[in-house]
Amino acid sequence: MPVANMCSRELPSYRPCRAPVISAVLCITVAAFAAPSASSVVDPRLSKPVLTFDLSSNSENGLLDPEQVFEFSVRLKGLKSRREEELVAIFESLAYPNRLVSFTPDEVSGNLTASTRFGPRPISAAADGQPIRMEVVVARLKGLRLETVFSHVVYLTTVPAPSAPSAPSDATPAPDPGTAMLEALLDQAPSTDREGRPVQPLLPPEDIREEHLGEAPPTVTGPVYWKQIGETVTRRWQEELSRLGKKRVLRDLRVKFQLHPGGFVQLVQTERSSGDPFADEVALRTVLSLHPFPPFPSDIHEPSMDVHLDLPGTKR
Repeated sequence: MPVANMCSRELPSYRPCRAPVISAVLCITVAAFAAPSASSVVDPRLSKPVLTFDLSSNSENGLLDPEQVFEFSVRLKGLKSRREEELVAIFESLAYPNRLVSFTPDEVSGNLTASTRFGPRPISAAADGQPIRMEVVVARLKGLRLETVFSHVVYLTTVPAPSAPSAPSDATPAPDPGTAMLEALLDQAPSTDREGRPVQPLLPPEDIREEHLGEAPPTVTGPVYWKQIGETVTRRWQEELSRLGKKRVLRDLRVKFQLHPGGFVQLVQTERSSGDPFADEVALRTVLSLHPFPPFPSDIHEPSMDVHLDLPGTKR
């Protein structure tokens, strides 16, 4: 079969905006409205290929409705195909069948892009408001042989589940929503990583405390808002960091997510790894456990913002 016919198949078995960078290492600083978007700028210190994501939202608040069709795209910079081979993206998720999509050159930027459509999900797997864990694997395809280059995990947030009918007074109380969400995330996480090493759950549901952020007061301005977001995530991260063990040495890491006016996050991912994939996963779940955040204050008029949040690692 010619490679050209493998552009999108199931496998068997930004919008420009000015991005606030919230630093949580020594102090909370906001470089909003000055730093260009990370979707269009590559850190010059990075020598490895860069993968960025784009999502066609099928709801007004930035969340996904898994019962509707949506398009998910990736852009690859800093990696070229070699002779007689092709670069492909493999989309892996428990929510949908795996897809293999060929990268094609973008006419404007010259970077490589790969897009595919998902959904609607069957009623038996209807949307329940839980985030969808998507792993995108970049691989080289030569004939029928696949060679993995690297992979990147991103979480897609979905619309809340419909309200359930009122239960009788003697019925068993409903589980805490924050605990239920993190239980689902733990269920989605693979038992081993791509090298076959066991993945140990680091967020036991019984240890999770839900933190309600409430509404942003009318007097809150952009800089104060970003400061509050940074402080809230950092405080929760420090709690989870203490569970990783004092002997674990982690580099500082950076998480990235898209924030919409209603406080909903989307495309939650690590932008700079701590060097420990388990800790990176905890950082992503930390953001998701606090979602949704307070709505934008009145002086922020962007349709969405890319937030880059630095989280401290550990030192001996």
